[in-house]
Amino acid sequence: MHNLVYSTWGLVHLLAAVLSLLLGTGVLALPKWGRLHKRLGYGYVGSLAVMLATSFTIYRQFHGFGIFHVAALLSGFTLLAGMGPVWRKWPARGWLPLHYGFMYLSVLELYVALVAEVLVRQPGYSFWQVAGISSAVVLLPGAGLFRRLRRQWLGAAPGPAKRRSAAGYRVYKAA
Repeated sequence: MHNLVYSTWGLVHLLAAVLSLLLGTGVLALPKWGRLHKRLGYGYVGSLAVMLATSFTIYRQFHGFGIFHVAALLSGFTLLAGMGPVWRKWPARGWLPLHYGFMYLSVLELYVALVAEVLVRQPGYSFWQVAGISSAVVLLPGAGLFRRLRRQWLGAAPGPAKRRSAAGYRVYKAA
């Protein structure tokens, strides 16, 4: 059997990836708008940032910069596209759907990478088979789930007629 990890950087990358999978799944599965969501979310961002950074220390597959490094760059862009609207609250009325969409995509990309990592270790698969299978297995059901959950998530968000008390509870204004 092949080694799972070949270096200290590989181990850090693996641990950050597992933590990112756990935290990202938790953020998607648990209710939004609470302290737990924010803590898990920032934990996800931090662990994914470590995973992406350490990916550039791993060159065993291609003996240099490869397609997985390109994927890491794209994943970093997706992460920034999901967090930028939160940090800037811009655009004023549309930052929340941008955050939900890009962060959901960020977690999906992580699952695509997981499936690709498993498949690339199996003999007999070409790169394009790995890319195609991992993308199809994750992105197709993921897109359907996103369509269903998006309305639920956006419906739970505090809107203009809703605000939060100092204790964090929803308070509804009288119309």
